[in-house]
Amino acid sequence: MVAAACWAGPSAADPGRSVLQKLAAAKRITIGYRAGYPPYSDAPDGKPVGYVIDLCRQVVDGLRHTLGVDRLEIDFVPIPMAARFVMMREGHMDMECAATTITPERQRQVGFSTPIFFATTRFVALRRNGYKTFADLAGRTVASLAGTTETVKLNAANRQRNLHIAILLCREDVEAFAAVRTERAAAYVMDDVLLAGVMAGWGRSDDLVMSEDTLGATEAYGIMLPLGDEAFLQAVNAALQASAASGRWKQIYDAWFLTPDPSTGRSPNLPLSPGLKAILARQGG
Repeated sequence: MVAAACWAGPSAADPGRSVLQKLAAAKRITIGYRAGYPPYSDAPDGKPVGYVIDLCRQVVDGLRHTLGVDRLEIDFVPIPMAARFVMMREGHMDMECAATTITPERQRQVGFSTPIFFATTRFVALRRNGYKTFADLAGRTVASLAGTTETVKLNAANRQRNLHIAILLCREDVEAFAAVRTERAAAYVMDDVLLAGVMAGWGRSDDLVMSEDTLGATEAYGIMLPLGDEAFLQAVNAALQASAASGRWKQIYDAWFLTPDPSTGRSPNLPLSPGLKAILARQGG
């Protein structure tokens, strides 16, 4: 994952005009993504793939029709997790297509589309150690990713439940899983979908177990957008609605969450959550 200081991209967007005006003139859109977060977003061969990537491609196709342009090229930009909000505020990307939780605090900094996913915070640990609940992790070292809502929840649980968990902050998902495999950490705390996705792609996933115990409430994820650009927000949401109504959104979901990976024969095997099922139903899917 590139560091923020190493990123070179376009200058900050003109705050006086909508992203739609810029897209119509340039016929290009800049999309931020993060590698190593399957099934949301990844780049195993240097090319972005994943559930949110495919959904954003649908959005871009809808924007092209809305703008009436013959093409709308995509510039994919890898972004560091810790810098994603700054990069959006400074106009270095038009959309972020990864896995970002919608929270009131973040909505004061950036915009968000209609929710595109719902997830719950759990942990993964080595099966042989028998950790099943967050109470089992009391006094142990636990891996989490810096700058995530999962880390915020874990810190809150430490205070409220006196768990005395030492938090090992990692920059990337692969580092956190490696910490569990080598037992530098007793567990890795993250959203259950990301955990299931990585477990499905790891050849020795039978050595791992995901907790049934959860931490905090279910969270909604959205496509991150510039703050206050209502015209762009409405166009993005309209494209998502069209994708739902055509059945394409559900097809994308099934491909990433219910279909086995040809290389491993495994799948996250996560049916539609009630929240996402309701959103698709409301939008005609």
